Amino acid sequence: MKGACILAWLFSSLGVWRLTQSEVQDASQCQRAEHPVISYKEIGPWLREFRAKNAVDFSRLIFDPGQKELVAGARNYLFRLRLEDLSLIQAVEWGCDEATKKACYSKGKSKEECQNYIRVLLVGGDRLFTCGTNAFTPVCTNRSLSNLTEVHDQISGMARCPYSPQHNSTALLTASGELYAATAMDFPGRDPAIYRSLGSLPPLRTAQYNSKWLNEPNFVSSYDIGNFTYFFFRENAVEQDCGKTVFSRAARVCKNDIGGRFLLEDTWTTFMKARLNCSRPGEVPFYYNELQSTFFLPELDLLYGIFTTNVNSIAASAVCVFNLSAISQAFNGPFKYQENSRSAWLPYPNPNPNFQCGTVDQGLYINLTERNLQDAQKFILMHEVVQPVTQVPSFMEDNSRFSHVAVDVVQGRDSLIHIVYLATGRSSLFTVISDWFRSSALNNLFLRKGCGHV
Repeated sequence: MKGACILAWLFSSLGVWRLTQSEVQDASQCQRAEHPVISYKEIGPWLREFRAKNAVDFSRLIFDPGQKELVAGARNYLFRLRLEDLSLIQAVEWGCDEATKKACYSKGKSKEECQNYIRVLLVGGDRLFTCGTNAFTPVCTNRSLSNLTEVHDQISGMARCPYSPQHNSTALLTASGELYAATAMDFPGRDPAIYRSLGSLPPLRTAQYNSKWLNEPNFVSSYDIGNFTYFFFRENAVEQDCGKTVFSRAARVCKNDIGGRFLLEDTWTTFMKARLNCSRPGEVPFYYNELQSTFFLPELDLLYGIFTTNVNSIAASAVCVFNLSAISQAFNGPFKYQENSRSAWLPYPNPNPNFQCGTVDQGLYINLTERNLQDAQKFILMHEVVQPVTQVPSFMEDNSRFSHVAVDVVQGRDSLIHIVYLATGRSSLFTVISDWFRSSALNNLFLRKGCGHV
């Protein structure tokens, strides 16, 4: 897990060096079956590492570009590091008290599970908002970014942070102070929700125990874009009748949503979701159904996504790139609707296409969004599938499972070049050069001596 820190440094340091090499490569080399493998020893002179005694599970990183610092969350610890060389500025231990641990043990959890795993790290102005699992009793704190020991307040982490370190989650803070979190709301993890809290707007969530809204989701990422907050995740496909299948989703809610009256009280009235397609075309397409990681380029309105096959299937990964306009187009199209559990899923016309979070400004329903509450209760899933920029995935790799993606955009000789970094769970990092329509895998860096997981 220390590899996360290694990756943070490599992302900013190796891109231009590799790009220079790529521009003099013969184009045919991009299509070779095997790409150069660069060992840990070879990259040693450019590599910076951070280690701390008893610190494991570096699962959350956040940048403070103004101070050129990196904040890392590990199990029971927070660290402030200098971005240029990952040297330590400050270390803060944030563990669980004994009473909380004992309560965790009494519920059948192990010593490994009954720790404080940092799962939320967000910067708001000069404050750091951070949450940890706290032995299955999640808790959040507001700290000074310049002094992590300075805690301004502490609140419950319920609906803001997962209980279990095994549950995936995502969260963001808006400029106006609202926290949007997608996580499990309860101890056993059976109540997933997309939840808004803090700030001046009323708390809202997705409908509880309703598989048409969320069906055993694994949350991946979230973004604040215009009038909407977007969430990306994978879940069991409720519309798939033949066996259990996982689909990847893009979902969104209006940031000015205040919930319903009588219907959908304390619940989103603007929640909609659409399927993301990443597949290898053919007479029988080969689908990469499971979204693992995303990276958004706001200046280009492009979303890079890593998709893999199911863990029980042959290992394969692909990178697909989506334009925000394609996602919006799916949300403006028809819904996919099922009348009852015995009915087929059929397209249904969208009664409010081009919905932009407008509100009713008079009468009983003042400030409610224009979306009809009965429609909002029934129509959740979009009929059209979001297609990527190119018909063929931007990059594909068999026998590999990519886990994280980051993208840097640099000026090439004739056009903008996208340097795509793809991390695997086996301590390696693929460097891919892309101009959207074709991609070249330049090398595979090994980030650790011997074998192990990043």
